[in-house]
Order: sequence, then C-alpha cells, then structure tokens
Amino acid sequence: MTDSSPLDLTLAHQAMFSVSDAAGVQITCHEGSLWVTLDDDPRDIVVDAGGSFLTTEHRRALIYAMKPSVLSLVMAADAAQPRRVGRTTAAAEVKVTFALQPA
Repeated sequence: MTDSSPLDLTLAHQAMFSVSDAAGVQITCHEGSLWVTLDDDPRDIVVDAGGSFLTTEHRRALIYAMKPSVLSLVMAADAAQPRRVGRTTAAAEVKVTFALQPA
C-alpha cells in the first residue's frame, strides 16, 4: 500500500496481522471488533465497529480480530511526511508504505 489509498481487509475470528510501522496509519473497524497492540506499549486498545485508532509512534502494531471483522488501513492525511529510509530522509517525492503480513 502506498500514499493514502486505503487497504480494506476482512479478518476471520482470531486472525492476526502485523503493520511493521504503524505511525500515521489509521486503523478503522467497519464490522466486528479488533484488539490492537503496539510493541512496548502496555495499553490494550479495542476498536469496535465504527471506531478507529491512530498513533504517531513508530512501532509495530499487531491487529487481532476478536470476532470476524472488516477493517481498513490508510495513511492519515497529516502523516504523509518523509519517513526515514536507511540513513537518509526522502524529501522530494514522498511515497509512504507499510507492510502488512500475517503475524
């Protein structure tokens, strides 16, 4: 996924996905219920249908479907700023990507 194009997902009950860098990624639950946890963050974040979660923390997020769920992931408009790529920062044309993978 790049730029601000949403990624729509359907997760079966107990399915889990990982977002390698969740900074600026808005997680919106359209149906069902999700449990979201960030690496090294003690909070339990529950996102029910109609709710969303957004963080500025550059951490991995695990998304767990507490029941069959439909969700979307999109880069928040104000989060489309340069991210570190290796040891340099891309400044001219910014393409923000994040990897979604089975956890």
